[in-house]
Amino acid sequence: MSQFCGKCGAGKQPEYQPTSQPASALVIAVLGVLAFTVPAFAAPGPGSAWIDNGATACEKYLTPDVVAAILRNPAGHPRRLDANSCNVGPIYIALKVADIDIFRAELPRIFQAHSIGGIGDGAYWNGAGAFSAVKGHDRGCDISVIDPGAPKIHNAELGQKLGDICNKLFAIP
Repeated sequence: MSQFCGKCGAGKQPEYQPTSQPASALVIAVLGVLAFTVPAFAAPGPGSAWIDNGATACEKYLTPDVVAAILRNPAGHPRRLDANSCNVGPIYIALKVADIDIFRAELPRIFQAHSIGGIGDGAYWNGAGAFSAVKGHDRGCDISVIDPGAPKIHNAELGQKLGDICNKLFAIP
């Protein structure tokens, strides 16, 4: 059996020795491309201030009477999830920056989406309890009821009720 020699440094990891070699041209090129393609997070875009209303939307618009019109059972108190979203029980509201032109182009590819008029500039509902609407080129509103047994109204009727909430949110400056 060999013994460890404490004086000779056996078993120790070599120390890191930094090199003074310059970065390769490829690394510099990749970093340069990233600098121009990664979005700038420091400058807020259009609609970014408006989406902050999502945190308080449940407190303001999912009042007990509105929730009672949608759900079979009481849902509890509003809860902020982050700066742009909230929920009351199984009802979730999220505001986002969205563009109506992109929304219209994507709509035919959304499974079982049913267009609904009179809400924002474009909106749809589906049978799973999801609703999405867009107003202009900077406002998007998504509301979902994630428990299929929770709502007492469904389909177009639920879509209209959720759309009414989005229209109130779209009216905020």
